[in-house]
Amino acid sequence: MQKSIIILIFCLFFVCPPTIVRAVETFRSDNHPILSLVGETLLYDVSFLWFQHLAEGSLSLSEGEDPDTFLVVLEAKTLGVAAFFTRDRVEKYQTLMKIGPDGLLIPIWHSSHTIRGKGSSRREKVTRYDFDYASGQVLYQKIKDGRTYADQVYPLKQEIQLFDILSALYNLRLNFYPKLEMGAILIPTFHRKGPQDIVVTPLKEASHKDKKFFNADPLQYRILVDPEVFGTKGRDILASFDGQLRPSKGIIKNVIGLGDVHGTLRTP
Repeated sequence: MQKSIIILIFCLFFVCPPTIVRAVETFRSDNHPILSLVGETLLYDVSFLWFQHLAEGSLSLSEGEDPDTFLVVLEAKTLGVAAFFTRDRVEKYQTLMKIGPDGLLIPIWHSSHTIRGKGSSRREKVTRYDFDYASGQVLYQKIKDGRTYADQVYPLKQEIQLFDILSALYNLRLNFYPKLEMGAILIPTFHRKGPQDIVVTPLKEASHKDKKFFNADPLQYRILVDPEVFGTKGRDILASFDGQLRPSKGIIKNVIGLGDVHGTLRTP
């Protein structure tokens, strides 16, 4: 259920012929626009089924330990009664990014964590991807309570830049992809089973209930992602962004066992 926070991560663009991610102006590390977002933390309320605010989440950006790297952390945890029934469940997504040769932010590594319990009863499952651009490989690992039980290397085509959900988010927020009139956005992403794209289009059709949830939000989009990412029965995510291109509201559709899950940005 906490994975629903991630729904608030993409934006942009009208449907014309699909447009592949493009290169952008080259920036130096000391003048890259990502620096304007370092230190930002966004807070979200999460609701599902018939219940309101049963989880909360945050999206933050900080500088990495190494020079010219940036760490994105997306985290959500259940509250109150929901925390009791889910054993204080926490979902955490992290990406360490660097500035690519064309200015786009690319992942160095990406990980997703599911944490349950506290103290001696704490249990954690981790899925991690390490992108080794020099050797042209991606290391995929699954780890449970500190023990690795899946460890495999996949080829990385160096002529195609790949992005995880969080590096794609920040490239979108910085307007590094084509403008509205350029068409739907296809964002290449890594998948163990072969090439895949994150697809971003305008939200043109939605149920009355979903339209009411987004109300008059100026930027509303449909995002298609692999069902494996959020544990859903389909690919659809609906999202809106505010005037500062901050993820504002989102609905992850058909989460297994929960139905539609809603997330809303808290306002000061």
